[in-house]
Order: sequence, then C-alpha cells, then structure tokens
Amino acid sequence: MKVLNILSCLTFMATAATADPITINDSRGAQSFETAPQRVVVANWGLAETLLTLDVVPVGVADIDGYRAWVAVPEMPESVTDIGQRSEPNFEAILGLQPDLFILADEEDAMLKQVERVAPALHFTAYSEDHDNVAQARATYLELAKLFGKEDLAAQRLNDMDGNLAELKQVISEKYDGTPPKVTVIRMLDRKRGVVYGENSPVLAALDALGLQYEVEVENSRWGLAYKSVAKLGEAQDGKVLNILPFDEADQLYGTKLWQAMPFVANDNYAELPALWTYGGPLSVGLIGQAIADELLK
Repeated sequence: MKVLNILSCLTFMATAATADPITINDSRGAQSFETAPQRVVVANWGLAETLLTLDVVPVGVADIDGYRAWVAVPEMPESVTDIGQRSEPNFEAILGLQPDLFILADEEDAMLKQVERVAPALHFTAYSEDHDNVAQARATYLELAKLFGKEDLAAQRLNDMDGNLAELKQVISEKYDGTPPKVTVIRMLDRKRGVVYGENSPVLAALDALGLQYEVEVENSRWGLAYKSVAKLGEAQDGKVLNILPFDEADQLYGTKLWQAMPFVANDNYAELPALWTYGGPLSVGLIGQAIADELLK
C-alpha cells in the first residue's frame, strides 16, 4: 500500500509540473500564466467591476470612494486597498500589496513598462469607435474568466442576464400593448450640460435587449455618447428621459425656467435612475436594463 501511495504522489507531482500554462489574449496577443494570479491590482473601474462579477476580489483598486458613488454595483469589499487616483495610482501603496498581476485598460497602456517591473500585466482595449464595445466587454470577460478558472460562472451569469432582459422585454411590451415609449438615457454633468447615450454604448445594448427605441440619436463613437447643452436636451419631445445619478447640481438646475420648459419635464416624462457605470463590463448591460425596466414598469 505504501508503495502505491508513493507512486500516486509522484504521478500527481509529475502531472502538476507538466500542466499546461493558462493562455489568454489581451490587446497585445497571447499571454501565459503558470497558475491563476492571486493578488490583482486594477485602476480601471470597469475592470474592477468585471473582476467582482467573477467573484475575484482584487487587493487594490483606484479611488474606491468614487467607485462606490458612481459604479456602486457590485459592492467593493472593505478588504480592498485604495491605490489612489485612477490616472495616477500610488506605486508605493501598490508595492506594499505585493501584486502578482496588474490589469490595465485603454490609455493605461502608458503604465505597462512601469508596472511590469513589479509584476506581470494584462492590457485590454475596452472602448473604441473601431469595435463593438459591448461585444469586446463580453470577450474580455470570458478571457479573464479563463485566467481565474471561472468559465462556468461567467457563462452562467451571462446567460442569466440575457434571460432576464428577454423576460423584461416581454413584460414591458405587454404593459404598453406592444408600443412602449421611446427612451433617452442621459447623465447630467452639471447644470449646463449632460451626455446622451447612443450607438456603441452599454445603454443602447440594454435598450435594444428590452425592445426599446431611443428618441435622440447619437452616432457611433468611442464612448457611445454625445455631449449636449441643457437646451439641446429638448430634442427629446415625446418619450421618457432617464438621468443616471449621481447629479450634484440638481438643486441648481431643476428650479430654472429652462429646465421646467423641457418637453419631458412639462409632460412628466422625466425620472432618475440609480448610480450605474456606463463604461463597464458586460453585466453592466443587465444592470442598466433592469433599472430602465423598473422605471417603465412603475
């Protein structure tokens, strides 16, 4: 028996030693890892959101207070260390975390050389007018799921989201007898201007999944949005206008004659949505869609 046990251990050790590396693709091509990283640092909120939806808790994330205000879901665990600003993370704080992986996105590729002196790094091009942002987010999600051994979980959560959106589409259609109102989703930046979401945004993907049309058209762009003055928001004449919170200058705008003259305000077609990150991973489409549906089904 003892001989058999020794042989079994030797066989296991040999198998482990020759196990294939985990190979995934980032913006630079194939990247290989001997094992799944355990101590991950990420500055980009969209990637932080993506990791958390895979049940992977990073050791460091940039501007956690900002994440909690603007992204909100999934909740950022208290165990995660704040590494400073998203644009200029604190490398002293990062070094103290002893990371074994950095995950970067978009312009953060400028930090690649610096961070790779500390640990391996992955870089993803998340938002670009040259690709479908939501399709790219799903691809990145599945690549990271492969790296962390979460492929089944990722597939299940994507399927659950798609199924929920399909159900909400049916419920909305039934409530409005097959003719739901058009919807314009905005984010007010201050009392003078906001952005309107359209082509190539997770917001439009959510509207499409719910079978909804948007009233104010926004052409394809990197971020899937267009900047509009408050006066220009009046282009939304008939449908619902939904503003994503937070909006710190609401008290300075809502009482003005200009705002009160907006068709969607005068017709009681204006409402606010909770904090939603419109530059996030694929599951953000489901969160946005659920928030829109909740408002339409009130």
